[in-house]
Amino acid sequence: PMELNVWRAPTDNDMYIRAEWKKAMYDRAVSRAYVTDYILTAEYLEIHSRMAMTAVTVQRMMDMDTVWRIDNSGQISVKMEVTRNPDFPELPRFGLRLFLPKEMDQVTYFGLGPEESYVDKCRAASHGIYSSTVAALHEDYLRPQENGSHNDCDYVIVSGAVRTMKAYGDRPFSFNASVYTQEELEEKKHNFELVPCKSTVLNLDYRQNGIGSNSCGPRLQEKYRLAEKSFTFSLHLKPEHARKDT
Repeated sequence: PMELNVWRAPTDNDMYIRAEWKKAMYDRAVSRAYVTDYILTAEYLEIHSRMAMTAVTVQRMMDMDTVWRIDNSGQISVKMEVTRNPDFPELPRFGLRLFLPKEMDQVTYFGLGPEESYVDKCRAASHGIYSSTVAALHEDYLRPQENGSHNDCDYVIVSGAVRTMKAYGDRPFSFNASVYTQEELEEKKHNFELVPCKSTVLNLDYRQNGIGSNSCGPRLQEKYRLAEKSFTFSLHLKPEHARKDT
């Protein structure tokens, strides 16, 4: 399963903007396609949709012109031209959320690591190729919240004994892989209450809103807010089966 995602488990520093996000119903946002057509050739299938992100009782949060392409090798590519409604507050995040088989629990990526990094929280990180288990990517804060993202990545590979999937972008993106859903992280008040889900949860983000220091300091600086009036999100997904020796 895969879905568009604009929500994150609020951090301690989201304590004030969280009320605005809830009022905007970002936590209940769903995608809706209004017009869809397709082109089928010998090399690929291309699906074009005019879409929006919305929720009950509120107007559209954003409009999206989306093209999905599936080629003969099995690679899936997406390009979204997004126009955000400026009446809404900055977004918590924008990207795709995938629920992969739980046994896909190994991650290799080229980006900022090895610790978590965000657009305004990356001074302790360095660019490189890093590998980890999905479980080890979780930052165990006493109060569960958004964590474990890695910013400025060129690619991420999530693999298991049988399946492998590589995600790479036309421009750097951020990702996090977790044994917990964002709903679980938001619902639980203490880290010892967390219950892993039955999937590897992979978020592939255009980017996230910055972390900031608004629990006790000023509001997040404008340059770190996900508040662009329009942006382009493109990504490629390459699934593979592990090769067996013959």
